[in-house]
Amino acid sequence: MDGSQPGLDVDFSRAEELGNLLLPQLDALREAEPIYWSEKQGAWIVSGHTEVFEGFLGHLPLSSHRQDIIKAFMPDPADRDRYIPYLMQVFPQWVTNTDPPEQIRLRKLMMKAFSKKVAEDNREFAKEIIKDILDRAATAPGGEVEFMEEIARQLPARTILRLMGLSQEYLPRLKDWSYYLNAGLGGAYPSIETFIATEKALVDMRDIFLVEIEKRRANPTDDFLSYLVHAREEDDTLTEDELVGICHLTLIAGHDSTANSMALGVASLAREPEAREYMRTHPDQIVSSVMEMMRVSAMSTSMARIATEDFTWHGRDIRRGQFIYLMIVSANRDPDVFPNPTRMDMQRPQDMNMTFAPGLHHDAAGVLRSEER
Repeated sequence: MDGSQPGLDVDFSRAEELGNLLLPQLDALREAEPIYWSEKQGAWIVSGHTEVFEGFLGHLPLSSHRQDIIKAFMPDPADRDRYIPYLMQVFPQWVTNTDPPEQIRLRKLMMKAFSKKVAEDNREFAKEIIKDILDRAATAPGGEVEFMEEIARQLPARTILRLMGLSQEYLPRLKDWSYYLNAGLGGAYPSIETFIATEKALVDMRDIFLVEIEKRRANPTDDFLSYLVHAREEDDTLTEDELVGICHLTLIAGHDSTANSMALGVASLAREPEAREYMRTHPDQIVSSVMEMMRVSAMSTSMARIATEDFTWHGRDIRRGQFIYLMIVSANRDPDVFPNPTRMDMQRPQDMNMTFAPGLHHDAAGVLRSEER
């Protein structure tokens, strides 16, 4: 398979154990072979900025059908039917797992719900939550607070539940839902037990969403879910599975990505006093500053694709059906694009930042933005 150097291989099954120790391994891989066949993964690891960028643009014969990766982890159809029937039914309906023209169709309907009005209607609620959380932190016994659970997770979780029109009573369950969906759908080599837990989380969420969807059909309101239920593009509307899939993706991405960004960002800023001061004194540059913070803190790691035909990519022969891991975290540390890449430079241009990647799924892979600017 093109003679890739075995000493460079990276073991994703040890990702949780290694944590940030994986980053220098990926750096070495990027410098030696930015498109590398991994025997351990049975897949291509793409780590160079140029190559990762190309992989996301949609110009190569690469598909977003990540349900095929689940089939590789659980190859027996009988096991899939027994353990994860609903996962296999709904996962292909997620917009991040579709290709054009279906991806374009879903995105058009979704964006009717991601309106500026929905965001603005939740602004005051978010401000109240921030004040409440910070007031509690300021009066914490001993002056210490568990940041991830008491601040980073609370703010986005409470806000996204409100935005979707769901009860705050689901707050304790949201953490477990996020964990098992990430472990089963984004982890390395998930076990059958993990898949079973992922299936249960998806079904639990589905049962809640279906009740709320029927309420909005009968009595529309001004929340996100109502706009989604009644979204229409000419004669086209979302199916029930598509509605539930969008709810799955929105609830988890809107909560988990934001919580992780806050926690990792605070840890990074604690080591960068100049960056902290720049953010305080340049509020007009907050978006650019947050993007740089997420780049350095390695908030986004990778996205998987599957080759739909044989092709040659920078001298590497890619075969139909092979998996490709586009390593966002490594692309964001490429010194050819980001000089001194581990330094948090708040004045650095962010046009090549790969945290949310370019291409078709830019708006659906964690930052489901409104088109109403």
